[in-house]
Amino acid sequence: MRSPVTSLAAFAPMLVSLALAPLAHAAQLDKVTDERVRAAYAEARAVLESEFDARFHGELTIRLVTSVELGKRVAEENLPIVRLRQPDPEKAQAEAKALGDATGPTLFAKYAWSTREFLVVPKTWELSASLLGRPELTSDETLRAVMVHELVHAWDDTLHDLGAFIANADSVDAANAVNAIIEGHAQYTTRRVCAARGWSKGFDTFTSGIGAIPEASRASGEGMLTILRAQSANMTFAYHDGESFVTAIANVGGPDALARVFRAPPREGETILHPEWFLDPKTRPVMLYDPEPALDLFAARFPADEWTSQRLTVQSNQLEAALTLLPKADAAAIVASVRNARLVALYPSANPAEKMAVLTVLEFGTEAEARAYVAISDRLSKLKDEQMKSGVVRITGSTTSTLDGVDTFGFLQHKQMKNGALAFDVFSLDLGRGKLVVETVLSGEPLDTEPHVQLGIAVLDAVKKREAK
Repeated sequence: MRSPVTSLAAFAPMLVSLALAPLAHAAQLDKVTDERVRAAYAEARAVLESEFDARFHGELTIRLVTSVELGKRVAEENLPIVRLRQPDPEKAQAEAKALGDATGPTLFAKYAWSTREFLVVPKTWELSASLLGRPELTSDETLRAVMVHELVHAWDDTLHDLGAFIANADSVDAANAVNAIIEGHAQYTTRRVCAARGWSKGFDTFTSGIGAIPEASRASGEGMLTILRAQSANMTFAYHDGESFVTAIANVGGPDALARVFRAPPREGETILHPEWFLDPKTRPVMLYDPEPALDLFAARFPADEWTSQRLTVQSNQLEAALTLLPKADAAAIVASVRNARLVALYPSANPAEKMAVLTVLEFGTEAEARAYVAISDRLSKLKDEQMKSGVVRITGSTTSTLDGVDTFGFLQHKQMKNGALAFDVFSLDLGRGKLVVETVLSGEPLDTEPHVQLGIAVLDAVKKREAK
């Protein structure tokens, strides 16, 4: 099936050239100036303080900055959190920097909780409005909606101490959940403030642009669209799904439940997609298997002094984005059948773009569901072979071998690919047994058929049954 995380990590540098591509007929838009930003901020703050009893940590500084400066602040604020899950100082520094480099060019504005200042990036704001063909993104009403959103972050910082709240995020999964709560609560509150003030059009404009894929990107081919869909799924998760989660919690449990969200947040993102699990943990389907020993076995093949690893749970919204080429009903059935999808991704510390090795362990409710997943994965791969013959990221050759054993089922693939002029090989395996499926993706790291199959069997063997509670 191939995780969207894998695709994004492998080809992320190509996003820069796409984002900077000019439009032939850019729509006329208002400049995001210091004067307009300060006016929007002043009015938004006055409304929050006078009509919603918001309180802040005194004066808050406003600065117009570049995306590079904003990215550096993102890296600085996230470094202590990255260190919680990455003990190696150099790797932690590199991971935080990569996060800042990836995030900086995507944000219009940011409340920096570490320095209590508002950082606004006019160039990104205006470029996004041009790329999406939405000049209304720079309107006065939208500026005020964005300022309300950022001020809610500052308000939440006063109430909940965002630095301490974020410090709970000692894993990628926990960080995804915490981020969705922060952004979701800001959206939840901003929607209500804007409705009361008559700024709903600006809020809707701002919100509808989150995760939107520029129409012009289609010219870059299906490979690039796959990457952008993965990025979009991650963006919309924090804002759209985060708001849906907060709304559901508030509607059922009121202020007490919302306070509990900040006091004891979910430990992973999938609960954000299922607020009923937070309200009543007993409603969550039981997971019978522990995939961590299998991830350990796979990761042990790559020396820790040369490779950096990252573990996460692939969320259902990410799986859905990866299945976009399939009919919606088929994709929905597959997503609903996945009980758990745990992933480890490894890449060389010295040159992360050179190679990648990924293992995903998936658990299903029945063997029939596991077999259906493998079949649909094979079907999806063939669709990509056809639709990725051209474009920036493309498939130039593909072979598939069926791997039906006594108690296993699956297939192995070898794809020749190009990213621009750069040619590389990708070797992948889907192997199932019972209710489990393991997927491996080796990009730039060749492995012959027999040892690849043996690796898949060893990984399946390493998955352990959970002890009954």
